[in-house]
Amino acid sequence: MSLKDKIRRRETSGPDYQRNFFDKFGVLENPFPSAGQPFGHPHLPTNIDEKIVSAIQEFENTHRTQVLVIEGTQGVGKTNLLNYYQSELEELYREDKTFYIIRYYPDPEPSFDAIIRRVFQEMGEKHLREMAYKLCGLNPEERSSIIDKSKNHEARLVLHALSKCAESKNENIDFVLEAAIEWLLGLRLLNKHRYFLGVRFRLDTVESKTQVLRDIIYVSVELKLLRGIFLLLDELEKQDYSLSTTPVLRYLLAIRALIDASPTHLFLMMALTPDARLRYFSMLPAIAGRLQNVYTLSPLEDDKVAFSLYKQYLQEARKKAVSDSNDRQMKAKPVDIFEREEIIKIFKALSKKSEEKGIQGVTHRDFLNELYLKTQDLFKTFQPS
Repeated sequence: MSLKDKIRRRETSGPDYQRNFFDKFGVLENPFPSAGQPFGHPHLPTNIDEKIVSAIQEFENTHRTQVLVIEGTQGVGKTNLLNYYQSELEELYREDKTFYIIRYYPDPEPSFDAIIRRVFQEMGEKHLREMAYKLCGLNPEERSSIIDKSKNHEARLVLHALSKCAESKNENIDFVLEAAIEWLLGLRLLNKHRYFLGVRFRLDTVESKTQVLRDIIYVSVELKLLRGIFLLLDELEKQDYSLSTTPVLRYLLAIRALIDASPTHLFLMMALTPDARLRYFSMLPAIAGRLQNVYTLSPLEDDKVAFSLYKQYLQEARKKAVSDSNDRQMKAKPVDIFEREEIIKIFKALSKKSEEKGIQGVTHRDFLNELYLKTQDLFKTFQPS
């Protein structure tokens, strides 16, 4: 039978075997993610969550900059943790436009410029427009006082140009805003930037971009347009020793410069492996002082925790199945896909493999992938032959 015939046969039989899944297990599909599926997972709370929530609460109350490092070996849930807090923060501040939640994955080449660009892109022309109209609504003395919070001369020129354009109701304001964004992103300096903004120099160094980012943040705070930026950096181990040390060192220096330039209104949470953290700290000891709040995610240590993780994924899948199936009702209490004894057996087998790799415990990724594979085999008995 060709692949085309197999797929079509499965499509026409889909509702029948999904009905069987639902009636027996209470799910419509495999509840467990494969190793190649890093997103959309439930979050199993740990003792780290309490510390993260406490830091977010302090940040909201005091606006003092918070820097958190989430470390753990590959597959223990660092990306899952950042996904969870990105989603929760977006929900928390859904109606509050003075907070920005920015998620960033590093490029293969370690360049901190990309992070700064991402922040400016997230703020966008809309934020600059709001700054322009807020500034033009102030008296000249107060306006100058707030713009002078910016330490960079060129940034002050841009802010004055924006406020004057808004004040005069200049029909070119869209062009001015576009030019301002291009300048902030460090694009090539053209005549339009000189004409509309009055600037003479391109932002072509990490230092200048970091300083201007700090200036835009602090002027925005004074204008009550911004209360905080959450910057979530994932997979920092990609800034690897396989590359030459010079670009990696520059990257680390830029992170330190950003932290030093922003004593308030920045919440920085970064995820990396323990090996990467030790390597980076040895390369730049000065950064260790900025990254003292280190919280470690560990592999699954025993079958009790593994069973809790299994149950959570199953329960979340059942909730989703009910919400996605308004015409379906569970006729009776569904059975578990795996009994506890089978989970213990799976965990012990994976523990043995982990020991051979020098890992204590079982990574979440390995455990869930094994459940995924075994569930796929089980579900085949419900599918058309």
